[in-house]
Amino acid sequence: VVRGGEDPTSHLATFVVKKGPLTISVLESGTIVPREQITLRNEVEGRTSIVSLVPDGSIVKAGDLLVELDASTLKDRIIDQDILVQKAEAAYIGAQESLAVSVNQAKSDIDKAELTLRFARQDLQQYVDGIYPKDVNELQAKIRLTQEQVKRAEDVNDWSKKLYEEKYLSESEYTADRLSLQGRILERDVALSNIDLLTNFTYHRQIEQLTSDVNQAEMALERTQRKASADVIQAKADLRAKELEFKRQQEKMKKTEDQLAKTRIVAPQEGMVVYATSSGGRGPFDRREPLDIGVEVTERQDLINLPTTQSMKARVDIHETSLEKIRVGLPAVITIDALAGKKFLGRVGLIAPLPDARMMWANPDLKVYPADINLEDSDTSLRTGMSCKAEIIVAQYEDAVYVPVQAVLR
Repeated sequence: VVRGGEDPTSHLATFVVKKGPLTISVLESGTIVPREQITLRNEVEGRTSIVSLVPDGSIVKAGDLLVELDASTLKDRIIDQDILVQKAEAAYIGAQESLAVSVNQAKSDIDKAELTLRFARQDLQQYVDGIYPKDVNELQAKIRLTQEQVKRAEDVNDWSKKLYEEKYLSESEYTADRLSLQGRILERDVALSNIDLLTNFTYHRQIEQLTSDVNQAEMALERTQRKASADVIQAKADLRAKELEFKRQQEKMKKTEDQLAKTRIVAPQEGMVVYATSSGGRGPFDRREPLDIGVEVTERQDLINLPTTQSMKARVDIHETSLEKIRVGLPAVITIDALAGKKFLGRVGLIAPLPDARMMWANPDLKVYPADINLEDSDTSLRTGMSCKAEIIVAQYEDAVYVPVQAVLR
């Protein structure tokens, strides 16, 4: 409803339609950075402080010292680690000698046990095949001898009895012959008892004793072999543990020495030094201090950038609403805030596939995609970190009728 006399366009944005050449572009702000560069990072673990630093913007040659970090703690650690390495080496050498002693002792104990078993078996065989038959033969021979002696003594006694009865022999001589006969009979009986004792008692007892000695020697040999094997295995395990500990301490020593070497950061090639904290690309919530002597730095922190070429590029953030318009290869016009009146031509070289996580963390509703615009011409007046504006040309028309989008209503 429009009241009479009221201009319906008085409160609207209006624009007189124009006709002519039309350029559709996206304007974004950004920072000038080298197109290719080497980034030198702090590779010392933990936190450490800077003790010397080359000035920002210096021209350096390959091998020049750029940053020196505090190495006092690492030097003390190397001394302590050297002591641990020497102790581990001594323990490792001791374990080697202990293993050699264990192997030698095991062989000696096994040889001794095997010799004892061999002697026990020989003693059993010697008794069965040698001593026992010999004793039996000796006793049988003695029995035959005593039997002959008894027979002769009986003949003598019978003859003496006849002579004594005929009064040709005295009573004392007759008594002596009778006593001699009784002695020979007693010797024969003792010999018979001895062979009976040997075959029925002594033989079986001796066989059981010698067999037991063999069994005991066999079990002793098995115990000795098991104990020797266990001792050798234990010595090998101890040697392996000492070897691993020695290698671990050596690796820690090597790592500490490597960390000490990394406290000196040198230039890998010739170039101009650009501090990472002053080369652009830092988020609004980046709280890192500018590099300076005494400043603490953390592991993997970027310290210095060394451009490898003279070519530069503009790094800009493209809003998600403009992402569909822009593609790689589109031309762009870059103006530098510090170089009034100069324009540089470039082309979009890269568009990140994902939005900038730092911006998303600061403002979840804001999603921008980092993009690189490669400058076609190099200029010595360009410096890393300069602020710039990039007008990315989306489309151009030679003759078009156009009005601003703000003047179009639906």
